[in-house]
Amino acid sequence: MASSRWSTFWRRTRSAFEDGSRKIIRMEGADIPSRAPRLLYAFNTPTDVAEAVLGSDLDIGGQSTVGLTLDNSSTDESIGRPTAKFSGKLSLDVRPDLRGRINVGYAGFKTPVRSTLFGKMTDNAYFHDYLALRVRAAGDPILHNSFFVNVQTLDSMQHKSLWQSKLTIKRQDNDWETVYLPFSDFEFFTIGEDPPQREPIDKENILTVGISVLGGRTSLTGPYELGVDSIWIANDEDIVPDSPGPNPFVHKPEEGL
Repeated sequence: MASSRWSTFWRRTRSAFEDGSRKIIRMEGADIPSRAPRLLYAFNTPTDVAEAVLGSDLDIGGQSTVGLTLDNSSTDESIGRPTAKFSGKLSLDVRPDLRGRINVGYAGFKTPVRSTLFGKMTDNAYFHDYLALRVRAAGDPILHNSFFVNVQTLDSMQHKSLWQSKLTIKRQDNDWETVYLPFSDFEFFTIGEDPPQREPIDKENILTVGISVLGGRTSLTGPYELGVDSIWIANDEDIVPDSPGPNPFVHKPEEGL
């Protein structure tokens, strides 16, 4: 496992170095920035799923469970490849000695922080207006409105904060749908302290993207499940009216990112 992590670290370092060298040689900074849709993360291989970071209130004394597994049953005409299944059970129960002292009823995961010899890799979405996700809501329907998307930027990580937007589920037939979230709708949260004056999200330095299910806000409990295929950035011209069928953003996941 350790050798695999080091292999990934050096592969990312090499990729960052080669990408920087290409930009210098080609003077890409002078080019017109691309507004084309761009993949941030896919959940189609065992490595994609294993690298994600999981957490729940179980870490602090709660009883909510969390899991992220590769679901091979997704290989139908809607997706055509394995996807991730984010699932578990939300609970408001806590250890007797912690009752009234901690907030419970949450679980979530996020993409990994990609470290290299040159620092942490980030994604630049400055010329894109939307974060798009291909998802499928299952589990207890009462929890379909309890999913949220979390974005961590390079600066927010240092201040234990994040940007959050509700993941609005429209379909009620457990089929796949594409959700487009305007970056302008994300709200800023700081853990353990009052947030500073609101500022626009730093779209130039997106560090991680994650999904959480929050039942504590509405006292909801029960089993939850969300299929996740991919996350990308897009603009108005890329929005496709949703319907059963292939992902409107067709991509080939890049290995080793």
